[in-house]
Amino acid sequence: MNNKVSKIQIGMFLVLIMCSLYLGLSDIILLRKSSNEVLISMIVGSLIGIIPVLMYLKINSHLKTLNIYEKNKVMFGKVIGNIINVLMITIYITMLIISLRAIAVFVTSKYLQNTPFYLITTLIVITCLIISFKGLETLSRVSQICFILSLIFMIIIETFLFQYIEVDNILPIFTNNYLTNILNGAIYHAASTSLLTMLLLTISKSQIKDPKKYNKTIIIFYVIASLTLLIVMFFVISCLGYDMAKLFRYPEYVLLKKIGISSSELHLENLLAFRWIFYMLALANISAYGITCGVKSMLKNEKLNKIIIIIICLVSMFIGKMAFGDIPHSIIIIKKYFVPFIALPMFVLLTIMFLRVITRKKES
Repeated sequence: MNNKVSKIQIGMFLVLIMCSLYLGLSDIILLRKSSNEVLISMIVGSLIGIIPVLMYLKINSHLKTLNIYEKNKVMFGKVIGNIINVLMITIYITMLIISLRAIAVFVTSKYLQNTPFYLITTLIVITCLIISFKGLETLSRVSQICFILSLIFMIIIETFLFQYIEVDNILPIFTNNYLTNILNGAIYHAASTSLLTMLLLTISKSQIKDPKKYNKTIIIFYVIASLTLLIVMFFVISCLGYDMAKLFRYPEYVLLKKIGISSSELHLENLLAFRWIFYMLALANISAYGITCGVKSMLKNEKLNKIIIIIICLVSMFIGKMAFGDIPHSIIIIKKYFVPFIALPMFVLLTIMFLRVITRKKES
């Protein structure tokens, strides 16, 4: 394998990552933060989210032959660069923990009710490790297949649900404290979608086969992802209403129960909801790949690298089970702590790297 990918494949990967935290996390949290103004807050959040995307593109265009770990050593020096790299690895580990738990909880609650949590997460970890060890080309091909399948599922879903839309369910908007609702929802939406673009920094621009107009391609796919999430929320609200949607952990999954072909026992919602696993698996894959690249940048012993990477992934699996508690408790934790303790440090780190790129260009 030549370990090179196309800009279209990276764009598809971006869509999957941006949608990864949505079902069961961002959607229900957005509904509770923004209430009747959730659609407006998502639009505002998408506009705010352009900022981290542009910062990512700027950093990615600097020192094109290096990944982010190598860039940090060049831009900040070996000592500070390694400190920043450790923080980067910590971010990837955190996202891996969240994604592993989210997949396992969804699978065990909707598909394999009697299957142990650790069996599901172990299988996911093995999958992620195989893909990350195989390299970027394998990662991108898997993501391309997942994107195409998820797009097909979404077209089918929206086609069958169109008949259940009731515009009155969207109203009223701009109710009490609407500015606060919009702002809170917008910040969380940007933090849980566009900020995840930062995870793509492990992919250097030299690994892209056709880097010409790469920035434009990323912007286009960012818009596609933003519209996808907005459309999904529109269907949830217009078909269920605000009050009803907020009652469920997986409101989109509940909505899928309305879809039926000739027999209500087909349980099509289980098949159609499987697309969300593609999203979260993409987040787990890029997290494992980021950890792999980070460890390799710090240690040169290939066997030791693999052992450390495997240990990190296995420990992440156990942390995901212990740290978040039961399902309702995990939602509360993400709602309260994701922005200040995960998203904010990510944005600060992204800003530091962005400013360093700007100053280096001025110095040169």
